[in-house]
Amino acid sequence: MKLFKRILLALLLIVIVGGTVSFFYFKNKFLSAPQNELTVSNLGQPFDFKWDGMTYNDEYNPNAAMLVPVNIPGIDRTFYMQFDTGATNTVLYYKPILSINEKYDNLIKIDTIEGKVRAMGASIKVGTVDVQATSLGFVGMNNKINWTDSTAVNIIGTVGNDFMEKNPIILDFKNNKITLLDSLKQKPESDKDYLPFTFDGRKIFLSATLNNEPASLWYDSGSSMFELIVEESSFWDLASPGAKKESFLTSSWGNKIPTHSIQSNGEFQFGSVTTPLNTVTYMEWPNKLQAFILKAANIGGDLGGMTGNKLFLGKTLILDAPNLRYTVKE
Repeated sequence: MKLFKRILLALLLIVIVGGTVSFFYFKNKFLSAPQNELTVSNLGQPFDFKWDGMTYNDEYNPNAAMLVPVNIPGIDRTFYMQFDTGATNTVLYYKPILSINEKYDNLIKIDTIEGKVRAMGASIKVGTVDVQATSLGFVGMNNKINWTDSTAVNIIGTVGNDFMEKNPIILDFKNNKITLLDSLKQKPESDKDYLPFTFDGRKIFLSATLNNEPASLWYDSGSSMFELIVEESSFWDLASPGAKKESFLTSSWGNKIPTHSIQSNGEFQFGSVTTPLNTVTYMEWPNKLQAFILKAANIGGDLGGMTGNKLFLGKTLILDAPNLRYTVKE
């Protein structure tokens, strides 16, 4: 898969031509990730996840975000975190954690390290998996916890790709279950059932085919309501003849992003498994790096784009990060 070579080539060409973008800035920004501070244990046991639904463009989508149950030692209550393969690192949301510390006498130790607020020595259970973190970062999202509502779904953070960096993970979208495997005890399976993916900068790029052409897909489970997000020129190339564009706003990490979708009649192939592409989307990203990467991914002919979970609903996706391979099963 030539995706990252094309991205780096595009960045280098911009510098040579005299653009204002710094090659090394974008290279380091995209192809690196903060240190993985997680240690995971108690592996191999499936646990349930639940879907969080959202309404966009007056249409309700029941599969907008994956939520995993989270327990904190010393608290007799289940919280939730979003499972997001678009996030390189696991983070906590500041306001819910502040609520926990107010009620439980600063149970979660917070300190400032190199100017950044961190949760120190954090211990949580994600589903059945025990997670120890040297420290976890914060983002200022979500609301304080309403302790009087015992049925509330309180989301206290995001589980990122550091969770599965050293272990294969099974995402069973048929039964809404996740299993993090012990890579040391996993029985080897034949490579013929697997396709390669890259994991540079802790970002997942799946190799597949779309309409019998090579495709490099940035897998971001936080974009669960969309089948395929591309840059604008690919958007029109993949649109069905005569289809009309629909436009609306979506939310991403606190930003409102103009979003456009249109009908498509494409077909993905993941090894022996085929999946129709019914809708294609492009976004007017406020983050120019995201827009640039989607555009750079098209250099050289292979389609580049971002996909969420919609293509895999009713199927099982196995991501084996230690061996840089994946498979899709019916």
